[in-house]
This record gives sequence, C-alpha cells and structure tokens, in this order.
Amino acid sequence: MMIVSQQSHNAISWAQDYDTRVNPTLMTRLLHEAIPVLQWTGWRVTEVEEGCCITELPLNHATTNQHGTHQAALLSLSADYTGGLALATLLRGVPFAGVHPCNEDNSAALWLAAMDVRYKCPSTGHVTATCKISEETAQMVRQRYFAGKRVLVTLPVIFRSNNEVVAEAEMKYFAQPSIQLKPTREKPAINPLFKHKLKASARMIAGLRATADENFVRLDNAHEKHAAGPHGELLAKRLQGILPHLQQTVAARTKHIDQTLLSIPNLQQVVLMGAGLDMRPFRLCHKLGRPTFFEVDLPEMLEERTRVISQLQDRPVVQRRMVGADFKCDDLAKVLLQHPDFNPHLPTAVVYEGCSMYFTEQENREILTLLSQLLQHPESRLWSDMVTPDVVDGTTQVQEIAAFVDGMEQLGEKFVFGCNDAAGFLADCGYRRAQVTTAQDYLESRDPTYSAYRFVVAEK
Repeated sequence: MMIVSQQSHNAISWAQDYDTRVNPTLMTRLLHEAIPVLQWTGWRVTEVEEGCCITELPLNHATTNQHGTHQAALLSLSADYTGGLALATLLRGVPFAGVHPCNEDNSAALWLAAMDVRYKCPSTGHVTATCKISEETAQMVRQRYFAGKRVLVTLPVIFRSNNEVVAEAEMKYFAQPSIQLKPTREKPAINPLFKHKLKASARMIAGLRATADENFVRLDNAHEKHAAGPHGELLAKRLQGILPHLQQTVAARTKHIDQTLLSIPNLQQVVLMGAGLDMRPFRLCHKLGRPTFFEVDLPEMLEERTRVISQLQDRPVVQRRMVGADFKCDDLAKVLLQHPDFNPHLPTAVVYEGCSMYFTEQENREILTLLSQLLQHPESRLWSDMVTPDVVDGTTQVQEIAAFVDGMEQLGEKFVFGCNDAAGFLADCGYRRAQVTTAQDYLESRDPTYSAYRFVVAEK
C-alpha cells in the first residue's frame, strides 16, 4: 500500500506545492473542468495560502434569483469548494481524486459530509468566500491523514459582499487516502465511496456501449441504455469530450469479444470477469446457442447488477450464475471449479475485459494463471485486452496516446500494467498459443492512438 508520507509532505516546500498543485489559476481551471456549474456561474479562486482559500462568486445573470441577489444554493456551492480547497492546501504533494491527475495509491478522497449555512442578508454585489483554518486544526488534519487515519473536520466559511458579512457556513469534510477505500483481505467490507465508484464505472461503460456507432457495432441499445441509466449516459457524454478515442475503443473491443465468442464451436460456458453491467448475456444468448453465463464480480457490484437486470423489460430467459469474488484476494479457479454448475471440460470462453491495465504485473500473472485452469477443453479460449508499457510509463512518442493517458489520470483511472509481448506473457501464465491484434489494425484506422491497445485470444 502506498500513501504519500509525512516525510514526502515535508520534502515539498509550500512554494513548490503552490506552483504545481493549488495555485488559483490552476485550481480554477481544474474545478471548472470537473464541476461545469462553477464555470457557468463564473466562480473562481482568487487567493490561496497554506490553510486558507478565498474565492469569488460574481453577481451576474446566472447566479441571481428573482430579486437580483445571489441564489442561496449557489452560496452553499461556493462554500463547498472554498472549504475543500482550504483543506487541500494542508496536504502538500497529495493530489485529490476527481480534480488532480492521480491514482488510488497516492491520492486523497475528499467529500462534503454535512453543511450548515446561515444567511444574514441579501448580497447585492460580488461575494467573496473565505475559509481560514486554525493552526491547531491544521496540525490535527495532517497528523491523522499522514498516519493513514480518516479525517473528519468542520471548517468555517465567511461570505462578504460590499464589505459586510452576508452569510456564514460550517462545512464538515471527510478526507482519507483513496487506497484505504478499497477492500482488502483483512478488511473486506466495501466503503460506500468505493462502491459508488464501482457502480459509476460500470454505468459509464454501459453508456459508451449504448451510444456506439451502429454502423460499426450493432448492439441491443435498449439493454445498454437501461444499464447505463441517466448517470451512465451523462458520464459517457462527458468522457467523449475528454477522451474522444474511448468510445471507439470500447466499441471495438465489444465487437471483437462478440466475434470471438461466436467463433467457438458449441460454446457451452461464458465467464465474464468483472461483469459490471455487461448486457452481453441478453444480446448474444440466442446467437451463441444459449450457453451458461458465469458473471464474476465483487458482491456489491453484483447487487447493483441484480437491481438493474430486474428492471429490464421483456428480457430473454438466460442461463446465468452470479459469482461473487475479489480478483486480488480470492482463488478464482477454486471459486469457479467448486461451483456446482461449472464444468472446465466443456467449451468455455473467459472474458477478461478492461482489467489487465489496472492490476500489477504480478497480480495479472496470478489471475491469468488461475483462469487457465478453467480452459480444459481444446476449443476453450481466453479473451483479454492489454496496453503497451509506454502507455503506462509515459514514454510514448505518440501525442494522441499521451493525451489519452493524461485524460485517464484526470479521471483517477491510471494504468499500472502494460506488455509488449502479450503472447509471451500469456505463455508464462500457462497458455499454449495466443493471437494478438492491435485495435488500430482491427479498426483499419490510420490513427496511431489505437496502436498501443491490443486484443488477445489465447488457448491453454
């Protein structure tokens, strides 16, 4: 487990941290990108000091009510981000998830837990919001955070307009190293924030599938749109602006997986690793000859999957088995081989989609080696996707790929594993033969962005 340490914090000067992480120009831009309503209102960060933040909410057409004074809810919105940024200044060198480019190993999760705003009088001019944290509170926050403990702190925010106080707020924030939100073998219970991220990611992928170009990949959009819901469609739409290549990438791998499954003679079983909200069982069950689908994911994600599927209208009857498992903690082969309905000697496809890049090399070796035990029929196949190492380590010379990776980091989805020799890597994991296709070749595209993304079909 990696958390930015107190030593690392002390090694970074306030001047360095100001220049690279929390200066007003940078934070205004990052927060405008992350929270569009802030940009719409013209809200901006004006001053930042260690333990202090001052922002401005202008009086304009977008921010006023019928009386020409500020909407009360927008003062509350301003209070949220003013106090949150003041809190962020205390943790030098720590990127904040959802705002800074980061990954779960070194970032902080910050959420507003509660708020109390007292409005004293109408505001008739631009409003400045000030949050200043006492030294005693600042020391407590740093000590708890860098000790790996959860921080729960209440901060004051004062609003002034035309040199008079128009509102006062008390903002209670929750902060914790992001990595501590993830379940472990010792602490298997899932934090609500991590559960939200799981569901959001699954809805986003469903949203990207739901809006795929029908001339390229034809999907049952009714199923995909239902799975995405308004949240998934919104996330997908926002992502198309940040990562224009992502939708085509998801569409390409969706089509490649479908074609792989359809190519396996007499397919009897399909194992969906990290099933999320994949509607493939309902799209392909008849075309595949009605195999049994084993949908493997964390129990909390399977709960959401159950809820979404239960609301599908006119869904076909599909042989499905949901299997709760944690890829990092559980023996995946044992979990499936002990399932009463799974038979490794039947023609089987294991789909390891959108997973490899988020696990370390050693974790991937362990997972893929275990999955090879499920493929004991000569027609059985593994499908996996992989990226090349230069995508992970930032050495790519292709500008479009670098921009894509930067976009993924801004979303907190940093890649940690890449492989140049996918066939050789899978051979080390117990697979006899592997066919590798780049997304660029599959798409017949001249765009080099797709060259670093590979689809791999392997047999034991």
